[in-house]
Amino acid sequence: MITTKKLVYAALFLASGVLLPQIFHLIGGASMGATLLPMHIPVIIGGLLLGPVFGSVFGIFSPLLSFLITSMPAADRLPFMVIELFVYGLVSGALSKKSTRVFPCLIPAMVLGRAANAISLAVAFYILDMENAAPAAAWAAIIKGLPGIVVQLILIPPVVYALRRYLFEGRNLNGKKDTCR
Repeated sequence: MITTKKLVYAALFLASGVLLPQIFHLIGGASMGATLLPMHIPVIIGGLLLGPVFGSVFGIFSPLLSFLITSMPAADRLPFMVIELFVYGLVSGALSKKSTRVFPCLIPAMVLGRAANAISLAVAFYILDMENAAPAAAWAAIIKGLPGIVVQLILIPPVVYALRRYLFEGRNLNGKKDTCR
């Protein structure tokens, strides 16, 4: 059920998906985004709190809006980021419907999102003959993004628990009681 409260939080997560990378780029330059993966954080948190439909929407529209407003991510990276972030939002949201514990939702979402990125790069390279989409780029993105993966594992669980506790009265927006505080 879509409520006004969900729509307000959805707008905030979507805006965060566009603004947070800009803050990181201002502080550390353009390469900081590929290293610390700031756009991933609001997509995953939004999926965990609002469910798979909203998580999927954040995954699609965060990179699209960011590209339209800021020209980042680069046009050649955009379709791959949309696919990866779509999977992050979908999986984190779908798993959050089954469990209120964050790690069992977060880790599969992160693994499947990266796998979707690798598969989409392989399809683009081998089937669509896109030379700049070599599958090695997926491995390079994982290596370069290791600090961001660590940040996600450290930052996302306490943020989700705090938001559930203080904004959602101890529940996710699907109505499940948060059993891990």
